[in-house]
Amino acid sequence: MRIFLFMVMICLCFSCKKEIKTEAQVVPTEKSLDSLSKDHIRLDLLKLSSQGEKDLETFEDFQNLRNLSQTLKTANPYYVKKYADSIQILIQVFDENLSEDLNVNTINSRISVLMTESGLLKQVTETQNPKPEKILEQNTRLLTAYNSLIVQLNELSLAIPENIEKELLRDLDEENKEE
Repeated sequence: MRIFLFMVMICLCFSCKKEIKTEAQVVPTEKSLDSLSKDHIRLDLLKLSSQGEKDLETFEDFQNLRNLSQTLKTANPYYVKKYADSIQILIQVFDENLSEDLNVNTINSRISVLMTESGLLKQVTETQNPKPEKILEQNTRLLTAYNSLIVQLNELSLAIPENIEKELLRDLDEENKEE
């Protein structure tokens, strides 16, 4: 009987050790994004025209969106992941607080594309093991959509013929002063 109990004890000990090994093998190793990485996208952000700048200087939501977009341009994948929620919220706030002169189909469609790209960026960053290349690729797509919004804002601010004339005259005056 003692031998039988001894054998049962040995079997239990070995079976416990095997379970521990299998649990350790099942746990996936998660590769975290490197916060010191030098990787970032190489896309230049467009600037607003001087008239567009003047029109939007008091629109704080746009200023916040622009600042975060500039931050995302130079951010590595680790920080892009951290800012993915913030950019989506800023785009929503910008959309909700559009003034009547900016609430036109062309601007709304650019905002929709920007919302889609920010949602895709958030989705990429929320995967279990996000790949830095995928994050940077989606960040590029987001900032390309932001550039598209800037182009449309510039077109809208210059759409009135007198504004176009003023803009051209201002640019001409600046060139003459430099000479």
